[in-house]
Amino acid sequence: MRSKVQRENPVIQRSLVKWESTGDSASSTRLGKDSQGHITSMENNAELNRFQFSTDSILLTEYSKTNNRIVYAFKGRLDSAGRLTEGTAIVGYADHGTDTVLHRFEYDDQGYLVKEYRDYGKAGIYIIIYQYEAGDAIRISTWYNNELYNTKELEYYTGKNNLTGLEDFKFRKNINHMVGNVSKHLVKKITSVAGNGKLNYSFNFEYETDDEGLPLKLITRKGKKVSGVTTYFYAAKV
Repeated sequence: MRSKVQRENPVIQRSLVKWESTGDSASSTRLGKDSQGHITSMENNAELNRFQFSTDSILLTEYSKTNNRIVYAFKGRLDSAGRLTEGTAIVGYADHGTDTVLHRFEYDDQGYLVKEYRDYGKAGIYIIIYQYEAGDAIRISTWYNNELYNTKELEYYTGKNNLTGLEDFKFRKNINHMVGNVSKHLVKKITSVAGNGKLNYSFNFEYETDDEGLPLKLITRKGKKVSGVTTYFYAAKV
């Protein structure tokens, strides 16, 4: 009985350290980790992201290799569970100056992110609302100045667990679960619709996994056409 349980619920001994994508200018992304296995950096050919965590705060910076400067700096406050509650970002991607964005995050009783506020001052306020089903984010609605901006609908492979620990559609990929619990399963399809009801895009995802269920390859399709392939690499956990 014990061996059967272990086969059905294996203890994963490896963690994600790198991924490579076709059709992407930042094709190879590497993760840096500390002695406890927490992600401290995310680097590709175009940029270097650093994550500095302390007991109740985080400092996040994005350095552009092309522009040779920091283009994004975020200081945030963490709750007792290590989740972001609020923060301030200084954004300077453009050459004409910087913008200040105030963030606020709210969670449900199970620890999932349900609402994020992004206040751009005079430029307006975005509110992002997350809805869940069986531990997966199935709908993400973005509102701008009280008007619906877009909606993303997500479908999942209920038999494939999300073992990478990342979510592309949440704040900074939800590194180290800094915006709550990660959706439980791998995304099967994502459809984005504008506030006026017009389709923005629709992508389908297929995965190749190993015996432990770790994704080895992600194939992204737009209709029947392959638009990208991502290969994942793992190393033994520290």
